[in-house]
Amino acid sequence: MTPSKIFVTAATGTQGGGVVRQCLQNGHTVYALARDPCSQAAKLLSDLGAKLVKGSFEDVASLRTGMQNADVVFLNLPAGASDLTYTTHVIKAAQSASVPWIICSTAVNTGQHESFPGWGPRHPMYHYWLGKDAIENLVRGSGLPRWTIVQPAHLLQNLLPPVDPYYFPGFAERKVLKSAYSPEAKLGWVDAADVGKVVATALSDPDRYSGKEIPLAAESLTIGELAEKVGKAIGKPVTTEFYTDSELAAMGPGLMTASQKWASEVPTGLSAESAAAEFGLTSVHDFFARNSEIWK
Repeated sequence: MTPSKIFVTAATGTQGGGVVRQCLQNGHTVYALARDPCSQAAKLLSDLGAKLVKGSFEDVASLRTGMQNADVVFLNLPAGASDLTYTTHVIKAAQSASVPWIICSTAVNTGQHESFPGWGPRHPMYHYWLGKDAIENLVRGSGLPRWTIVQPAHLLQNLLPPVDPYYFPGFAERKVLKSAYSPEAKLGWVDAADVGKVVATALSDPDRYSGKEIPLAAESLTIGELAEKVGKAIGKPVTTEFYTDSELAAMGPGLMTASQKWASEVPTGLSAESAAAEFGLTSVHDFFARNSEIWK
């Protein structure tokens, strides 16, 4: 395998950091975009061997500079980002720098929105899914010789600080996963950092992974099965609770509960068995065992 030069956006995030680490481990040269190269997160990447590029999604010139002589660009947008604007900036920079390949991370089931139950302008995730679909269409239509799209399922990091109070309020204190998921729904779960394993695997065989969408889940579990595995990994019992209709009504509309209801109706873990074997994805048990000190 010939080593590649890869430019990684959002490099200090979980997915971007996973791409940086895995690609360095596999012998590739990594250019990591960092808004603040002096931040602790950026310095950690530098210590591992990444070449830091000071810049941002807003600064097309910095993106273009960082992509000079790159073979691949990894695009992952930070939460709450101006998705289409940032995607357009990255693609313009890649075109200008003659980068031949873009690998983008979105979300499982992107592009299938018209088949979702209750789909229409009043669907609570209407703008979310249209945005994800638009990102993928921009990537496919970029004109770059190669594109690959990774579509992660539910991220295991959603059970860790600092975001766990949003997804599972009270989990850290009570060890209870309270949610709007259906108790019977099988949900796809994946370590966000394992996107790096997919990217590194793709770099080893560009022809195989070019022009592909890759749904990504390590395991397909009900919320109760997830709780059992988490409990065993951290050495403390973890249970589940489900919002009542009156609780949901009092909470009002929100993306978190809407996404959990959506996932109860739309399969998100169909790729689990094949993806886990193909890419060597981290198991739920191993992920939480690795992070068990959080709950000591």
